[in-house]
Amino acid sequence: MCICLIASIGVVFWSCKKNTLTSAPFEYIDGQALVKINYSCPYLKNPGVIIKINGEKVSSVITYSTPYPGGGLNTGGNTFSDYLAVRPGDDTISLSIPFLNTNIDSVLLHKAVYKLVANTYQTVHFTDTAAKTLGIITTDASSKPDSGFVQFRFINLIPNSTPIDLYFGTTKVASAVAFKSSTELFKLPAGNSLTWNLHLADSVGLLKGGSRYTSASSVANQRVFTIYARGYMGVDSPDIRSPRISFAYNK
Repeated sequence: MCICLIASIGVVFWSCKKNTLTSAPFEYIDGQALVKINYSCPYLKNPGVIIKINGEKVSSVITYSTPYPGGGLNTGGNTFSDYLAVRPGDDTISLSIPFLNTNIDSVLLHKAVYKLVANTYQTVHFTDTAAKTLGIITTDASSKPDSGFVQFRFINLIPNSTPIDLYFGTTKVASAVAFKSSTELFKLPAGNSLTWNLHLADSVGLLKGGSRYTSASSVANQRVFTIYARGYMGVDSPDIRSPRISFAYNK
């Protein structure tokens, strides 16, 4: 099976000399499914994990929390919005801890079949741990917003959470999002950097842990993100399993 890496249009490079937006090389493979794996399983010891699709290794060793390929903000990875091109249909995705310096599974963390759609950008978001690990598929944007805007979707990946509100500054942008649920796409003006906050639904209180996040990169012109809440309720910083906000690059 051939699995290719797709470098998506709209990757941002900020130059020291010129504040310009450029694009990474892009090659669209017609008929293939375009998939990103968001590894967000909050193990306390944070082991290195490899991803396999249909038995073939497709990743380097990654750790919590990493959207692969590519990366995001408050994540592992890089600033690219890449996707893997794989055969559409029923694909087996596995997560495992490998033996040192090999592609051989030492501990299989998760293995299941996921339906991937041809000519469609999708992310499989993995959350929880051990036998409770599960993957949640979202369909990602296929294009960038108009200049002057940033586009988002929010998904709740905190397994033991009640519904969550997401705020941008003092404005609620997502309301009562339950575990495994996600919002429709929404847009905000580019360049207006405020603090992102996670709250329990209809509550003024912040979630414990790293439930506040600020980055000018989160409102960069014409970028597309999936914002995700991760970790576990009731765990406080500096424990890596505490609730946090992260952003996966989609465009």
